[in-house]
Amino acid sequence: MKRSDQLIVALDQMSIEEINAFLSMKDNNIPMVKIGLEVFLKYGKDIITLISKKYNKKIFLDLKLHDIPITVAKAIAALEGLPIDFLTVHLSGGQEMLRAAIKEAKNSLPNCTLLGVSFLTSLTPLDLESLFESKNSNEAFIRLFDMAKISGIKGVVCSPHEVALLKYHYPSLFAVTPGIRFSDEIEALQTHDQKRVMNPEDAFKAGSDYLVIGRSLTKATNFSARMKMFDKEVN
Repeated sequence: MKRSDQLIVALDQMSIEEINAFLSMKDNNIPMVKIGLEVFLKYGKDIITLISKKYNKKIFLDLKLHDIPITVAKAIAALEGLPIDFLTVHLSGGQEMLRAAIKEAKNSLPNCTLLGVSFLTSLTPLDLESLFESKNSNEAFIRLFDMAKISGIKGVVCSPHEVALLKYHYPSLFAVTPGIRFSDEIEALQTHDQKRVMNPEDAFKAGSDYLVIGRSLTKATNFSARMKMFDKEVN
């Protein structure tokens, strides 16, 4: 597998016109795109079908479902039949919610893999410290990773800074990591709302299985140059 096949592009903060223009570029061969809550609420289920059929892209639907078990199960049932490859649920919803989600996904989205979201990459180390009243947040991450394992979740969404921890304790779980920025962006502090960030090369070295990159590619003035930089950094 090529490293670029492990890349997911986040179509966040984009209009339908911008999405079509980006996906229509002849050198855009990235196999999977992420549709977040904003785009999904704005354009509905049709955006999933459009991108899948017109551009032959795999779909990562990032809704971060988090509610009582029956509500999450019914939300997944409402997506029945859509060509979704990944769908996110919050690990903090607990075992009962996660198992209800897995059970419904087997019925309504049999080709979809559920991903468990740990803690958002917009949280700083200080945020995590205040949440857990401790400077060591590793225990909190391990509890969530354990929740994923015992509930039957196969993949975890976490920042690249927690991947080594995940792989050490639960090597069978795969890691999908947002918070990826190119080295020049990190050096220039151009990381937007992402706080726990890492460049592609270091993220793969840490053990990430899939990298999620958004505006670094979708807003790039020269997409081809950015992809060449990606290939150079990771190969």
